Amino acid sequence: VWDRRCHKRTKPVGVLAGHLDGVTFIDSRGDGHYFISNCKDQTIKLWDIRKLSSATKDCTPKAYEWDYRWMTYPSEARFLKHPYDQSLATFRGHSVLRTLIRCHFSPMHRLVVNL
Repeated sequence: VWDRRCHKRTKPVGVLAGHLDGVTFIDSRGDGHYFISNCKDQTIKLWDIRKLSSATKDCTPKAYEWDYRWMTYPSEARFLKHPYDQSLATFRGHSVLRTLIRCHFSPMHRLVVNL
């Protein structure tokens, strides 16, 4: 996570470890604390920005290769968890195939929706 107010800072102000692949979209709840992220690892995660860590640990290298644009996500990887996951909740069940799916809080901030 980078603080946009610190333009000259080249390093992140903190790290939120949890996803196992590239993040495709982030949506803020608008309260300055919570946001959700959608990832190519087929998960949506709920985060609390106040729980940043100063450093991250590397994930174990994956034993598989795949491209979300035209391949199905490996079934054996669907329920893997990052060993240092800091998310508050993980939502599974959607899939990323041939598109970048976006996640959003509902207008009342009670639901998480993916598109």
